Amino acid sequence: MEKSYEKVVQHVKNEILSGSLHPGDKLATERVLAEQLTVSRNSVREGLRILENIGVITSQQGSGNYISLNFDETMSEVLSFMYFLKGMDERQVTEFRRFIEREAMLLAVKRADREQKQRLMIHLDGLEKAITEQDRVLHDKGIHRVLVEASRNDFLITNYQALTNLMDRYISSMRTRIISGMQSRNKLEYAHRMLVEGVVESNLEKGLAGLRDHFGYIEQYKDLF
Repeated sequence: MEKSYEKVVQHVKNEILSGSLHPGDKLATERVLAEQLTVSRNSVREGLRILENIGVITSQQGSGNYISLNFDETMSEVLSFMYFLKGMDERQVTEFRRFIEREAMLLAVKRADREQKQRLMIHLDGLEKAITEQDRVLHDKGIHRVLVEASRNDFLITNYQALTNLMDRYISSMRTRIISGMQSRNKLEYAHRMLVEGVVESNLEKGLAGLRDHFGYIEQYKDLF
């Protein structure tokens, strides 16, 4: 049996699907919704609270409730919990990350704007000039984050953000174990240079080669994870 607050959630969903409500539109008042749906105002508040928690609406004090697009952070949090609870290990995370970044590269070489290309070059420069491993990790992560953002695909971006919480658990340790000397560091950093230049130069072959070398190097050392 449908609970009263579920009527509120379903009503708003139907209004959005029908095109009656768009981002920025104001919802009817609690009183009006209660009358329309023949439910109590407490049920309306509960339904609206659920919609706000998942990012469908925002509540503005003294003004009312509005349709919003605050899904990214919520979805990332939900996916992060799912990944943690399912016990995804480093191998699965790396495989999924590899898939996301490869698809992102296919799009980024065509969609990256000037500002994103500049950020990629700044992170590359920071990575190559970094003195501490902490700074190297910071710029390493920055390069991959901007790559995915440059895809302009919300599904890739949201899933990548969710994976970040898992990657943070081991990326620093992984780099420390892989980079046992200057030669190893240079190989990994050169892979990042190819990756970045592939996007900046709109050179898909070069970008994919950088990704292949980067993840190939991680695969080589996977037993150290």
